[in-house]
Amino acid sequence: MFKLKVVTPNKIFYDKDAEMVIFKTTIGDRAILKGHVPIVAGIKAGKLKVKIDGKFHDAEIGKGFVTVDNDTNTVLVTEKAFWDEPYSE
Repeated sequence: MFKLKVVTPNKIFYDKDAEMVIFKTTIGDRAILKGHVPIVAGIKAGKLKVKIDGKFHDAEIGKGFVTVDNDTNTVLVTEKAFWDEPYSE
């Protein structure tokens, strides 16, 4: 597990632990797991897949950027974000 934070201009969309997150960057698809190397990358609009308790939850995100630090803290800053299906925490 690692800390995932998804931030839009209007709200914090998600700020909890995740097992994996998958999204599109400007140079291809990226999957983040605990222990990932630090990165900074541009994000393309599209699907965001977040694995929580063994199950993937899909969201739509806008363009933005992502940072992953040495402790695998992952922050996605995006224009917009919404769940494809109802998601309750």
